[in-house]
Amino acid sequence: MADQVLTFRGWVRERVAGLANGTQNGRLLVQSAITLSGKDERGALTKTVTRPVRFLFAGPGDVIGLIPGAITRRYPAPGASDHESDRCPHVEFAEPSLPWRYTPATGTGTLHPWLVLVVGVEGEELSSASGHVTLEPAVQLLHPLGAADQPHPWAHVQDDAAGRRVSRVLSGRPLAAGVDYVAVLVPAYDAAGLRRWTGAAPVTVPVYDQWRFRTATPAGSFEDLAARLLPVASDPAIGLAPLSYPRVPAAPPLEIRGALAPLGAADAPLPSAIGDDLNLLRAPGTDGKGRPIVGLPPYGEAWRAGAPEETTWGQTLNGDPRDRGVAGLGLELGIRLQEQLVAESTANLGALAESRQRVSDLVLGLHASSALWKRRMPASPLDRLWLLGPALRRVVTPTGTVADLATAEDRALPSGLFSTAVRRMLRTGPARTARLRAGRIPPAEVLRAANQCPQVQGPADDGVPVEDLGISLKELEQRRRDGQFDLEAALEAAKELAELAHEGLRDLAFLIIDKLAGGLPAPWARALELLIAAAALPEEGGIELERLIAEMRLLLESWPKPADERDLEDLLDVLGDPEQVEPPCLPVNLGGLAGGVVAAFDPTGDQPAAQVRVLSTVEGLDPAAPLAPPEVCVGLDRPVWADVRAEFGQWLLPGADDLAEDSVSAVETNPRFVEALLAGLNTQLLAELRWRDIPVATGCTPLRVFWDRADTTSGARADDIVGIKAWDDQSPLGDASHRPAQESGLDLVIVIRGRLFLRYPSTVVYLVSAEHGGTPDFTRDPDPAAPRVFPAFQGRIGEDVTFFGFNGLDPASVARHWVVFEEPPAGYRFANDVSTATQAHTWAIQALARPVRVLIAGDRLDQEATP
Repeated sequence: MADQVLTFRGWVRERVAGLANGTQNGRLLVQSAITLSGKDERGALTKTVTRPVRFLFAGPGDVIGLIPGAITRRYPAPGASDHESDRCPHVEFAEPSLPWRYTPATGTGTLHPWLVLVVGVEGEELSSASGHVTLEPAVQLLHPLGAADQPHPWAHVQDDAAGRRVSRVLSGRPLAAGVDYVAVLVPAYDAAGLRRWTGAAPVTVPVYDQWRFRTATPAGSFEDLAARLLPVASDPAIGLAPLSYPRVPAAPPLEIRGALAPLGAADAPLPSAIGDDLNLLRAPGTDGKGRPIVGLPPYGEAWRAGAPEETTWGQTLNGDPRDRGVAGLGLELGIRLQEQLVAESTANLGALAESRQRVSDLVLGLHASSALWKRRMPASPLDRLWLLGPALRRVVTPTGTVADLATAEDRALPSGLFSTAVRRMLRTGPARTARLRAGRIPPAEVLRAANQCPQVQGPADDGVPVEDLGISLKELEQRRRDGQFDLEAALEAAKELAELAHEGLRDLAFLIIDKLAGGLPAPWARALELLIAAAALPEEGGIELERLIAEMRLLLESWPKPADERDLEDLLDVLGDPEQVEPPCLPVNLGGLAGGVVAAFDPTGDQPAAQVRVLSTVEGLDPAAPLAPPEVCVGLDRPVWADVRAEFGQWLLPGADDLAEDSVSAVETNPRFVEALLAGLNTQLLAELRWRDIPVATGCTPLRVFWDRADTTSGARADDIVGIKAWDDQSPLGDASHRPAQESGLDLVIVIRGRLFLRYPSTVVYLVSAEHGGTPDFTRDPDPAAPRVFPAFQGRIGEDVTFFGFNGLDPASVARHWVVFEEPPAGYRFANDVSTATQAHTWAIQALARPVRVLIAGDRLDQEATP
């Protein structure tokens, strides 16, 4: 916004207003003359008449209100409670010319708007009721009205480089801090075109728009509050809390680092006397009767059953009173929040109860069916296939059910063999099995008998298959002898056929003519009949032509013929040797089918079908024990730092109350504190969940988020630790391997104490490099091309301490960066401390409040880098 080119103008009007040359009763008056000329058909002027005309434009007294949408923005927003006392309230309009449209003045000089924004204190400076407002003289003097042709600084038109135009009407009166105000949009002129007020007496005027707001405390703007911020070098005492161990009075004092600690701080070695005494307290004790005494809780046992102290991190967590104290803090936090945490855990269980019931039913079904299978299933594979046959329609493969595939058209097994109807027909009964030797119908024999392909019918006694010829050759020969076959007619038909037959059949027709003329052997008579049928087919005979040619070939092969009749075979070869198409019939491999079907139903195998099907609907099962009752590791998306702030806020940044007012300082995160607290909190939560009989997976770490950090690239929430079960036994508490992506866990954190973020919670905070040529130089502005580093997490401690954390940024690198505070974008605003003795456009240029950016040198925040 600061880089845009803006142009301000004092007023704008519709072009039609330029016709006005006077005013009358508060309205613009147009006086002119209209001349009408008449011409004949030749175009010659015949008559001219001139008459004067007068008409009025609408004035301010004609307006009863503004239509919805006429006002596009109100500043401050209605109901705002933190308006800057040095900024002008204003309204913006959808039609740029609206504020001057009904002003009762003519000309091209300066114009006063007919709308005025008045801001006052309800009950003191103004009072509103029933669409009107009464303005007291004091508020009138704060909003003086000039003449219609006088300039008014608090109204203007703004044009930008993109061609956008907006008009504003402002109130430039001074505002006090912490006061409730009412803003009213009222007309400046009455119906007669006179000014509504002069400051001499109260006046009541119509209200076209109205809203309320409150100014912030203390007074001032972003620029004022940001200017108060001063960099403060890292205080080595901020972030440390003293620890008293009265059991060893001679031991040196200890300090605990909070969740946020001083830059470069480290924990001092633990005095051996304190460590030895704590070990004695942790050792299992007994009373005088030898009964065990309840001792200190062992942290880490939930993830290293019986041996948490065999790990390096477990030794520190249990053997150092500083870490035990922080873990105890987490334990107490879990006790205080147990109802909330249990409720969240239960909500995250999803369909665990249903999944456990489903797995339990599966286990029961597998045991019952396995026992029945072993006791009742026949030993013979074919008997098993017959027994399971009716269920094959429910066994689905990618190409169909097993029953449909086994009895398909190209298979020997007839369709419906495995149906219940066939089983009823073949079941044991007196009428069916009385004469059987075994007293029953063996299922294996039924399957074998049904698995036979049908036999192809052989030729008749005359050598020609009965199905292929409607009349035998003997009958055809007898018909010739009896005179029923007209040789002359057949010859004529053959001749006609030779002329009309399809190409490829003509040679065959001429050959048949020769044979018939030579004595009519029986095969040639039958060949003529077949040829006549072939000639009647369309050009593309298709399958029917192939069938007729095949029948001719079969005729020659089945009839004894002399050697000189080979020419018919040659002609048939020319026509083609169609492939014999016979219905396919493949016997089913009953043994293989039985083996596959039995394996699909066998509940005693490694992967029974029921187990595969049921377990495919349940996620998160243990692959090593899929039939065990499922347990889940609930993951709570809960930032624990907020819980610590609510219950033990002083532990986030010990000594935060000692920070100077309006100060900026740098600290770093303490991963050791975070891990110890989360270990104690998760210990308590797991114990509570198991106490309430909520199934939680062994080694689960439900709470892994402390800082509510977000990935600066994806925006997704990032965990602060991995599951405690995955921590390496040899790694110390606070080690980088305990965090996702092996991050260091030491993050730079900028802490601000002041009211800037109370007033402007949307202030943009980021770091930018101060390096020029590889060397920090805080005497020069940042390189415009330098990337901005935005915070990954932020929060507030107490009333006025705000912090911003930069994920993975080395805390020591603060001395090489600028810390930047940018005023949040809030549109165009104007200061109310600019003199009004100026033109509107000049006032707008001087009063325009440009966005503020405050830079603080990072080397002033580093204790070592600060001189």
